[in-house]
Amino acid sequence: MRRRTRRRKVMVVAALAALALGVMVSGCWKRGDHTLGSFCAAAVGGEEHCVGENLGPGSAWTKAEKDGMLPIEMWATWPSDKTLDDVVARTHRLDQWFGHLDEAIAYVRDDARNAESLRATLSGKLESLLDEATDRQRALLARTPVDAAGNFKAAMVDKASAEREPLVAALAADKQGMAVVQGIFDQARSDVAPLEARYAEAAARFAAYRATEAAETAAYAALSEQASRSDSEGLDGVQQAVLEAAREASRAPNELAAEVMALAAELQVFAGSFEEAMAPHREFLATHGAVLPDMTSGALRSLSAMLGYAQRRVARSDATATALLGGIALRREALRVLQMDEGAREAIARSRIRKASETFKERAQVRAEALSAAPPVSERLGLPLLAERCGELTALVQMRPLCEAAGASWREAGCAALRERFDAAEAELRTGLPRKIAAGLEELREKGMAAAALDAAEARLEAGDVKGAAIAYDAAVRGAEGT
Repeated sequence: MRRRTRRRKVMVVAALAALALGVMVSGCWKRGDHTLGSFCAAAVGGEEHCVGENLGPGSAWTKAEKDGMLPIEMWATWPSDKTLDDVVARTHRLDQWFGHLDEAIAYVRDDARNAESLRATLSGKLESLLDEATDRQRALLARTPVDAAGNFKAAMVDKASAEREPLVAALAADKQGMAVVQGIFDQARSDVAPLEARYAEAAARFAAYRATEAAETAAYAALSEQASRSDSEGLDGVQQAVLEAAREASRAPNELAAEVMALAAELQVFAGSFEEAMAPHREFLATHGAVLPDMTSGALRSLSAMLGYAQRRVARSDATATALLGGIALRREALRVLQMDEGAREAIARSRIRKASETFKERAQVRAEALSAAPPVSERLGLPLLAERCGELTALVQMRPLCEAAGASWREAGCAALRERFDAAEAELRTGLPRKIAAGLEELREKGMAAAALDAAEARLEAGDVKGAAIAYDAAVRGAEGT
């Protein structure tokens, strides 16, 4: 009996020892760790209870709940081995503490679910700790020495950020402006395309017309040869052929000229519209170094040249036809005279000689009177204009051999009025006009006239080209007056 009782005691002791060993080995007796901070709680009428953050806010709540009444206030503290300065000066420590505060509030709100305790938590020591940390952080920031390099870098970053917006805006505005200009260009290309096609047609038509000039000249030459061999009856057919050739020579260029003038007018209207559309964007183009394209001046110059050629050729054709018709009329008259008797022919000859003599005399008198007058002068500077005077003197000198010839009987009446002027005209051409030109050039130099034009006139004068010098001098005078 005693052995059984002793055996039971041994078994109980062994069991208790095993249980104690198991508890210690399993770690159920967990110790609080305040290394990273603490959770604290205090009930009404109770003490503060703080546990290591590893035990969680529930452990502090349980302890506070045992020695007091609700509401229970909770908060979290920073690590015990760190000062408040250490916490607020390090972002990671501050974030860690804030995380513990959030965890404490979440426990009261979500786990304990006590509104009075939540109100006490938010307005109690937790709030005072946050205020203390805020004040301390402000004090530390106020004592922080100025980081000149850092501040400069920050300022430059801020400046770059501030300037980036206007730059982006400017680039956007430039892009928008370029889009507008491109739109105007595209519209202009669309508008000018039909005009380009018409210009190409006009150029082709002009080339074809110009290629007929040699044939036209040859046709007039053939008609002239035919007229010189025709009798009175044959001249009628030649005359009709000349008239038909003149009409045909005028028809093609007149049609071409009408087309060219209409096209030129439309190009000018287009150019005006394009200029007007681009006017608001001239500054934009200038800022970006872009030049406003000239889309019409080349075509207009070409059309003007076409028109000028056509007009000159028509004028030559008309002059040729007129001369041919005049020659045909003279030949017809000559053939008629040849059919008369000798007395009638002599009477006609005397009549024509008398008429020619009277005409020559009238022209000689007009020329003599013109040479007696002083040359005209410019309006503003009062300088003589000598080109026309030089031409009249030259024409007079060229008539001297005609008046001195033995067969000048029918010119005698006119030559009598001119003979006394031949020597004076030659002297004026040789010395008088050159002196006047030189004096006028010198006066223009004194008035600040551009030297290039004056030098050109002076070079002609020194080369003995009095007529060329007079023309250049007159041009310089008119240029100085702006006329």
